[in-house]
Amino acid sequence: MNKNSMVPLYQQLSDKIKKQIIDGQLKPGDRLPTEAEFSQTFNVSRITVRKAIELLVDDEYVIRKQGIGTFVAQKKLHRVVRNQAISFTEMSRLSGQEPSSELISVDWVTPNASIARHLHMEDETEKVLKIVRLRKNDGEPVMIEENYYPKKMSFLLQENLLGSTYEIFRNHDLIPTNFVKTVEICYASAVEARYLGVSENEALLLQKDEVLDQNGEMIHYCKLLINPKRYRLTIMI
Repeated sequence: MNKNSMVPLYQQLSDKIKKQIIDGQLKPGDRLPTEAEFSQTFNVSRITVRKAIELLVDDEYVIRKQGIGTFVAQKKLHRVVRNQAISFTEMSRLSGQEPSSELISVDWVTPNASIARHLHMEDETEKVLKIVRLRKNDGEPVMIEENYYPKKMSFLLQENLLGSTYEIFRNHDLIPTNFVKTVEICYASAVEARYLGVSENEALLLQKDEVLDQNGEMIHYCKLLINPKRYRLTIMI
């Protein structure tokens, strides 16, 4: 700790602990030393330690458990939404994590009125391609991704559905450009809870996306059932 630095001591301490978490020296679930232990180790006041921990809590690197202690938080997938569409694979890699997928189902289905409306379909009797995947970060389940594609997207059946579908789109000269996104709360069914590793009826984020290409044509409509303990969304306007 450099007491002659222009950077406040609490910020220096916070940065030091954050680096240990990012580097993997401190892992999710690890308990941090107490304020008194930090104070003695780094020769700073307990007020300085408290401020440093508050910064880490605010940035969601650690969580406080009343009467128990302070623990390293589970790493979350951080999605920053700007005026562009970004895939799960791209999000994961930007967050320094390794994405993977488990294919749950692939079917041609007759859409209900809601799905047909989201896909901007004129003929509601035409079947659509439904692909359901479990998306993971570093092997941990983050979301169930339920995608609906119009008939023109049937080329997906010839592709590797465990990787990035956005990469597949681009290889077919379809650039995900415009999107409509809504987010609300839902509750896990028994099946959803099993896939996501949560309790039945536990609160989840339900994100619904309409994604269009560079010509304003619909690419897909998807519903994402997200474990909020492993996901963070920032919207920049």
